[in-house]
Amino acid sequence: MTKATRRNVIKTLGAAAAAAGLSPTESQACSTSANTKECTWGKTNDRVWLGSQYWANPMEDWRISDGAANVQSGGGNRNIHLITHQLTDPTAGFETQVTVQQIGEAKKAGGAGFRVGIKTEINEYRSNAFANNGLQIGLRGKQLFIGPKSVDTELDIKEPTTLRLVAEGAGKQVKLTLTSGDYEVSHTVAADQLLGNIAVVSNFDLKLGAQQGAKHRFMDWTASGDAFTIDESRRFGPILWGMYSLSDSRGDEGFVLKATALTGPLGESDNKTVELQVEHRQKWKSLGTAELDSDAWTATFRIPNWDATVSRPFRMIYREKHTDGSETESDWTGNFRASPSGRPLRMAALTCQNHYGFPYEPVVKNVTKLDPDLVYFSGDQLYESHGGFGLIREPAVPAILNYLRKFYMFGWAFRDSLRNAPTLCIPDDHDVFQGNIWGEGGEAMKELDKGASSKGGYREPARMVNVVHKTNCSHHPDYYDATPVAQGISVYYGDMVYGDVSFAIL
Repeated sequence: MTKATRRNVIKTLGAAAAAAGLSPTESQACSTSANTKECTWGKTNDRVWLGSQYWANPMEDWRISDGAANVQSGGGNRNIHLITHQLTDPTAGFETQVTVQQIGEAKKAGGAGFRVGIKTEINEYRSNAFANNGLQIGLRGKQLFIGPKSVDTELDIKEPTTLRLVAEGAGKQVKLTLTSGDYEVSHTVAADQLLGNIAVVSNFDLKLGAQQGAKHRFMDWTASGDAFTIDESRRFGPILWGMYSLSDSRGDEGFVLKATALTGPLGESDNKTVELQVEHRQKWKSLGTAELDSDAWTATFRIPNWDATVSRPFRMIYREKHTDGSETESDWTGNFRASPSGRPLRMAALTCQNHYGFPYEPVVKNVTKLDPDLVYFSGDQLYESHGGFGLIREPAVPAILNYLRKFYMFGWAFRDSLRNAPTLCIPDDHDVFQGNIWGEGGEAMKELDKGASSKGGYREPARMVNVVHKTNCSHHPDYYDATPVAQGISVYYGDMVYGDVSFAIL
């Protein structure tokens, strides 16, 4: 592909983003030209979720604070992937730059900077986000380095330090040059070594414990060049995805539509509402707004007396407020389908999504192609090992963030299969970080063990369990009896009448 062709592809992708409903502000956020990305958090409110163009590993260890992405842990391999960018033609050249600063003291200088050429065997951008390979490039202690090449410097990473990486093609190889201040180091590698994702990294040593390495903050990250393929449709958020159900089980209310939008964890100064609109007579009609739950980050709509004889396009709209007073509008779109009648119901049933198959692309594509009337997930949408970086069992708030990060992998994989069909999503044992036998009327587990398996009761804090229920089931038809069980733990059993079939939801 020539440079001119690649630029045309990038422009086409930008047009596709606009056609998909992204406003110009959203589709070009942090962008100064078609193949340059100015990735900065300077106008973003303080919060956990870093933004739609990033995947943070692990999410719970990062915060936006004072216009920068700050890592909260001294552990190894804390990283942020730029998911809209993928290195597909390294010989075409690229440049990336970031300003980094160490926060506080550290037992070991784990370093900070870039990782490029991160990929799995399938080299898919979501799958790549969980690979630990790639070429390490940055500043460790006083050494500026690219892989095995390094130079000694007098740089002090405790002060804001700008790292600039330039890649220039030379046949089948690429010359990499890293500069900071008056210092420079170069290294030439095979172009194939650079294919894949690009990320910034805090502490390159994977073995560093949370209390061992340094904590860093990253500011003003940019990435540009024809080596990148840029796809704005890969953005994940602010509305990560949505799920809905349709049921004729409420008597005088007829069909009831329930729909939930899920966002990433937002901040105190962020907008906390989502709007739902449907297309009516070729115009968008608002069905109102819903408040985001500040634990589960779900906004649920309930619309009685829904006309289930016709399909209607919908969009869920989130308006993100920035620190300078500006606002960015983005949406999640899909189709509320009509309830089938007079024919067999087509249902897709899935279970036990372990992360070693992530993002389950052949399965997802086939489910989407089959266009089922109903999508059913029978449990274990995640496992405790999902995405690595361990398990947080308590206290409730970090345990919730740990759970949400794992659950977001489920949505990241399957969300396009959920746009146009009702979905039922039942939590199982691993969704609440347990195995086999659990529950016991909401009682807390009395005898704790590492695996939390077959002990009865709930191992996790009730607040975290309720988040599991909200993220999976808040869009389900109304529960038969919503009275909580012990510890105030919510329930989600009920029924659904859809497609001339009556279902029990247990």
